[in-house]
Amino acid sequence: MAEEQTQTQEVKDTNVKQADGMYHYYISTATRGGDITCQTFITEQKIERNLYPIIVTPPDDSIQNPVFDWTNIKWVEVDSATLNVKIAAVADDVQALTKSLTAIQTQNQETTKENAQITKTLDGLNANMGTLTSMMSMISSKLTPSASSTTTAEGGQN
Repeated sequence: MAEEQTQTQEVKDTNVKQADGMYHYYISTATRGGDITCQTFITEQKIERNLYPIIVTPPDDSIQNPVFDWTNIKWVEVDSATLNVKIAAVADDVQALTKSLTAIQTQNQETTKENAQITKTLDGLNANMGTLTSMMSMISSKLTPSASSTTTAEGGQN
């Protein structure tokens, strides 16, 4: 078994004859006990594509305990220690995203309050502008002599 694992690590391209003159492939299948295993498979025949349970593509070296996911056609990790590390990393990411979301929501609430204050101020300014405009109209009408009084005054002198 240790020899098989060593061979698994050394094989990079499965469709090239290795030094021993054989092609090295992988078998990933469930055992009678329900465990899924990954084993090397050596043959004289060249296999062009994955054919259950034989896999042409070698597993990534970063995977500690590889199992081939036939649904998604890729190697996946089943080592509990590695999966626990990945789960912890995902949990940390979720926590960081939750903090970011909380900060964004707080900022959004503050912005909403500021917008309400600005709207209230603008409404007040618009009301004041309306009052000023009507006052300016009244002042303007009182300062400007009417056209009919000017005509009568001028007509009386002629």
